[in-house]
Amino acid sequence: FTLKNTCNMNSKVTIALDVLSTSTMSSSAIKTSLTKGNKSGTPTLLTSLDKKAEVDISGAKEAYILGTDIIGANKSKSYSLYLWMDEAVTVAEASKSFSSKVVIVNTATKERLPLVEEVADLAATDTTNFATDDPDNNIRYIGANPNNYVYFNCSDYSNQSDSTCEKWRIIGVFKNMTKEDGTKEDLVKIIKEDRLNDTNIIWDYKKNGVGTSTSNYGSNDWTDSQLMMMLNPTDYLKSGYTIDNNIVKDSNGQAIYQNMGSYYNGTSGCKPAEIASGADFTCTSIDFTSTGLKNDTTRNAIESVAWNLGGTADYKSSSNGLASHFYGYERGTTVYSGHATNWTGKIGLMYPSDYGYATSGGSTTDRATCLAKEMYNWGGSGVSDCKNNDYLYKSSYYQWALAPDSSLAYGVFRVHIGGSFSNYGARDTSSVRPVAFLKSNISITDVGIGTSESPYQLKVG
Repeated sequence: FTLKNTCNMNSKVTIALDVLSTSTMSSSAIKTSLTKGNKSGTPTLLTSLDKKAEVDISGAKEAYILGTDIIGANKSKSYSLYLWMDEAVTVAEASKSFSSKVVIVNTATKERLPLVEEVADLAATDTTNFATDDPDNNIRYIGANPNNYVYFNCSDYSNQSDSTCEKWRIIGVFKNMTKEDGTKEDLVKIIKEDRLNDTNIIWDYKKNGVGTSTSNYGSNDWTDSQLMMMLNPTDYLKSGYTIDNNIVKDSNGQAIYQNMGSYYNGTSGCKPAEIASGADFTCTSIDFTSTGLKNDTTRNAIESVAWNLGGTADYKSSSNGLASHFYGYERGTTVYSGHATNWTGKIGLMYPSDYGYATSGGSTTDRATCLAKEMYNWGGSGVSDCKNNDYLYKSSYYQWALAPDSSLAYGVFRVHIGGSFSNYGARDTSSVRPVAFLKSNISITDVGIGTSESPYQLKVG
């Protein structure tokens, strides 16, 4: 069904299911899901939802709140409602009838739309700071300095400022992202504006025989990389691996890392470091007590999603090294033998395609020309407009990306300080800019316009 807001201001709608008095089946026998669009969601027991104090219509005996939403002025939204009988119902109960009506209550509101919709609305009329030209028409901010700043990882979300929050950048809105529960949603992707701890960090330095590593130069399999473990909580430990007194061990009991999740938990942790088969892991401390995620409000704002881990061995020409090529590689299955092609977790890195598609080009080399130029050669003086009009580019430090050179067990892509994109050894160091997807219900307040001086402020918690 579709709801249309014909008013000139936003409308807050409450969607309820009123169970009619004529219904003979118990409400506890019913499962339901309400989703946006035409997708089915995870079945939830009707009686586990919030029950309204009063029914909305005559002839109803009880009412449950299916969900609430904000519909923009003069906008429409479509929803899909599914009802199932719980698999545990008895034959006697299943022979009864269930009768109900969907009831919509709406009120005018000054509340903002979810951020994912705000960005989409902005992009619909602004072709200077946005582009939707990747293969899936994802919405991306582009340019040297678009208004995509947002306060995140705040110690106090009720008083957001440079002193209580970090500045992150909105990369864009990515369509049909697969969440940990298997459902799909459009989600906003953000990246930390500055590198983590103002330092360079190893991607991985597990030697041959340790974890997935088959070389002495580290492994480019993100699923058990030391960098992944530094950034993410223990929920995402590779299957078969264990933790003993904070020591992460592979399926053979070999130590590979220590203090997993230190960035995510905002604690003191360990830098990724060399570990040989048969040796103990030696921790070189890195402190995230002030630079890691500050609280559960921040952690709970991050969606756990499926990340693509595909890569390539060929990327140095216009026939195989464009942003569009990398977009396909990332979603493909070309990896070094035995390495994973996808991973579910919370904190990742930017993709090569994120970097490429973020350029707006300039007066000498326009965006179309940049996107027709292999990123391996973006460091050339003749195409300096490409990197110089790309807000993800940093001239002062190299940046790790989330894609492997599939011809090597240890090759990982990174952005060069000169603007080019090429592979590097996992055991070497580059800067880390954490990337995350925000939950779809997060909106922004009326404060902030997206500039560095006045970032958007998230409404979370």
